[in-house]
Amino acid sequence: MVTLQLSPSIPTRSTALLLPAQRENSRNNSPVQLQKPLSSQNVSNDRLALDSVSTANALKSCTERRNLELGTCIHATVLKSGLHADVIVNNSLLEMYMKCACKEEAIELFDHMPKRTVASWTSMISGYCHNGLADDGISTFVRMLEIEYPNEFTLAAALRALAQNCDFRFICVIHSYIIKSGFLDDSFLLNSLIGAYAKSGVLVDAIKLLERFSCRDVVSWTSVISGYVLHGLMREALLVFFRMQEDGIIPNEVTILSILHACSFIGEHRTLQSIHGFVSKMGWHRHELVLNSVVQMYSTNGYFREGIQLFSKFCFDGEGQFVSPETMATLLQGCGHSHFLKFGKQLHGYIIKHGFSSCVVENSLIDMYAENDQSDSAFQVFARMNVRDIISWNSLITCLVKNGEFHEALVLLNDVHSKRVGEPVRPDFITMLEAVHACSNLSALIPGQVIHGYVTKAGLACDIFIQNALIVMYGRSGRLDLAEKIFEEMPARDLGSWNSLVTAFGINGNGKAALQAFTELNKCSPHKPNSITFTNLLSACSHGGLVEEGYEIYNSMREHGVEPSMEHYVCMVDLLGRSGKLEEAEGFIKEMPVTPSNDVWCALLGACGFYGNISIAERVANRLSIQDPQGQAWRVSLSNIYACRGQWEKAAKVRAQLRQVEGMKKEQGWSTVEVEGEMLRFLVNDTRHPESELIYAVVNGMMKHVRNDLEISCKKLKS
Repeated sequence: MVTLQLSPSIPTRSTALLLPAQRENSRNNSPVQLQKPLSSQNVSNDRLALDSVSTANALKSCTERRNLELGTCIHATVLKSGLHADVIVNNSLLEMYMKCACKEEAIELFDHMPKRTVASWTSMISGYCHNGLADDGISTFVRMLEIEYPNEFTLAAALRALAQNCDFRFICVIHSYIIKSGFLDDSFLLNSLIGAYAKSGVLVDAIKLLERFSCRDVVSWTSVISGYVLHGLMREALLVFFRMQEDGIIPNEVTILSILHACSFIGEHRTLQSIHGFVSKMGWHRHELVLNSVVQMYSTNGYFREGIQLFSKFCFDGEGQFVSPETMATLLQGCGHSHFLKFGKQLHGYIIKHGFSSCVVENSLIDMYAENDQSDSAFQVFARMNVRDIISWNSLITCLVKNGEFHEALVLLNDVHSKRVGEPVRPDFITMLEAVHACSNLSALIPGQVIHGYVTKAGLACDIFIQNALIVMYGRSGRLDLAEKIFEEMPARDLGSWNSLVTAFGINGNGKAALQAFTELNKCSPHKPNSITFTNLLSACSHGGLVEEGYEIYNSMREHGVEPSMEHYVCMVDLLGRSGKLEEAEGFIKEMPVTPSNDVWCALLGACGFYGNISIAERVANRLSIQDPQGQAWRVSLSNIYACRGQWEKAAKVRAQLRQVEGMKKEQGWSTVEVEGEMLRFLVNDTRHPESELIYAVVNGMMKHVRNDLEISCKKLKS
């Protein structure tokens, strides 16, 4: 623990304050160019002093503009002219190097200074804080105490360093020194002290000091508000802001930004509107930082339309203000989540017009088009990007997977992994997770195993999300042994792991194994089943023909705190329909506590087609014609049911209705199958394969066996 050695003879004001006074006097003077290199032999003391001030002004200009190149040239001129021993010039050089992030040069200059003043030490401490090196700043302050007495600017710089380290005890020591040395009437230093307490989380002491401060100003209040926001106390920050209003203090831009940040976390619509109204009334919406914060405040809390209106008013139709790339990315994400494609395209035009070439913005554009099922547009944005990072590749791969273009996603993954990319990118866990999802949807076992091998080699196999996806992938590919092996070897399992295992069993029709996994989940796992668990479990019972067990699971949902949703009702209808209990499935739908969705009726219609029950199919079609008059899937299913039962006139009538519906055009459906590691695509009645005759002969034989089994099952049910 470092302590200050206080002396009763310490002066209340340091003579080093002359330097800031000199800087204040020259503040209104424009920086002047250095004159010819001067020699100490032929320059008078008055001329040398004048050149010192001119040089300091020039260095100050370099510091403000972060012009390191010009600053080093001036330093070289200083060395030639003999001004290198001048403490004012050296202090200006220290500040210039530190502000330009040249720490090593500043340290070397400081160590070789023939004379140091309090301002020299203060520049070093402030410079360390500016570069995020609080520990170095504190150690420099301790070294100074052995040589010099600190002034109010030094103490303020030290407090800033201590606040960065949240060193509460040392701040208290500085506070005691301030009291003893008579600095309590210095408003600048007291504001620094309030800010140090607030940033360190000692907000009670910050409030006490604020209340005792007779000359508190906007900086005092803003320091406390920022402290509350920094430590996540958003509502308390709002209360302090209201007290500030009662104190008659007008907020500045920093205050407004802090309050907007707090409101963004609170997320209450009325609060957001109140602060927005205050900002508009005070005219702060004309400041670009404030405008960006208000737009982000609305957008991040789901009030996307308000954010759009504000953006349109001041950026499209108003005064031509510009938003930051971060705000633009937030708006694009909102367009994606809200499926607001029209405004997303308008934003895209705005981006092109105003030259937002940020990689973050372009990645958000890809996401926006992906969320709106615009894969082609997403790919065009990707193709035109000048710089791509791994997020760019992940965004496009995710887009392709989301929109069902799984084969294209795997091709893109190959481009990332190969040398053809041209950018130094490497697949990360998100890349591989989406690749596993693509293989899972394609039931592509061999590519999935290759990706599994890469994941293991890259050290990503320990990621629980990838492990869960691998379980589903192997389940969809018919390798339950590998799915169970991954599950058993997992060092830690979450609820998603159990849900993935139940899904794998269900896909393969092993309903009893799925029920056993559910029993183990309830007995051995700390996790409780959720809505997804019951959806997967009911689906497993449906594929396994376990009607009674499915009913038991459905009836036990509320005991586990899960309220049945539309997905569960669909699974129950599918369960009853697959088992041939069509009347019971229809009765289940009528007793549902909510209005059945189209998916519920379509599940029953599919079962009617499976068992050829025209009467129930027609009743279902009547319902769907009301709920989904533009639907094409259920009309195709009804037409197929008529055709299977030989009622060709009715089938033709439904097909004619299908063609009459305005704008309705059924897309060709295609499927994929993996043969010896190669993915083959085919359409209905496709004969392009060279062995198509043999393929259809095998398929027809399989269908004949299925029909025979169905007839036997129906006879057993009737008996």
